[in-house]
Amino acid sequence: MDFSKEGKRQIIWYKWKKGKTGSYILREMQDIFGNECPSKATIYRWIERFDNDDEELHDDPRPGRPTSSKTCSNIERVQTILDEDRRIALRELEERVGISKATLHSIITEDLEMSKAEEEFLDRIVTGDETWFHYYEPESKTQSKQWKRRDEPVPIKVKAAKSAGKRMVTVFWDREGIIHLDWLPEKTTINSDYYVDELKELRQAIKRERRGKLTRGALLQHDNARPPCKLQDNGCN
Repeated sequence: MDFSKEGKRQIIWYKWKKGKTGSYILREMQDIFGNECPSKATIYRWIERFDNDDEELHDDPRPGRPTSSKTCSNIERVQTILDEDRRIALRELEERVGISKATLHSIITEDLEMSKAEEEFLDRIVTGDETWFHYYEPESKTQSKQWKRRDEPVPIKVKAAKSAGKRMVTVFWDREGIIHLDWLPEKTTINSDYYVDELKELRQAIKRERRGKLTRGALLQHDNARPPCKLQDNGCN
């Protein structure tokens, strides 16, 4: 069976033709495809098309430039959807409107001047942590699994240990990804001087990689770090 997008639409159309409800079709699709199941918004959008006597299973042609630009109609449509459901996920909004997440984010934040309250707080958080990296990391049990036939013996896994050689790395990241990382020089320990230098480098990295975060008030979360210094006394502010 064809499990492409059109193949899945055929199943939706067949269930709809049999008079099944949207909730029933959604459950059936989830049972069949699991994590590969189309979203609820997508399924209901196609059911709505079928209800409107449009039983074409192919995507509508998109002449010229794709609908990824900010148009008045797209802005109005996003506004209408958000007025109906303030908790809608950006992924569902993307599927319903048919434009990119980047364009949607621009419409919501710039044209509609809206944002999610929890996102404003989460955008300010910068997390820091230290971890050891061994020069050699053996495969995990899951990584070493192999496909085998029923009549084949189970492959023998040689027990391996992590290498003795290792280095510590300090990493700072936010919800967008890594902002700054630094490998601790060998035979060096983390002390107040090192930590102050790290914070200064982190500040410059935030200025470079995350414009506006410092202005909004970045919040540093570094559970493993002792308070080795007063930041305001060391020029880290």
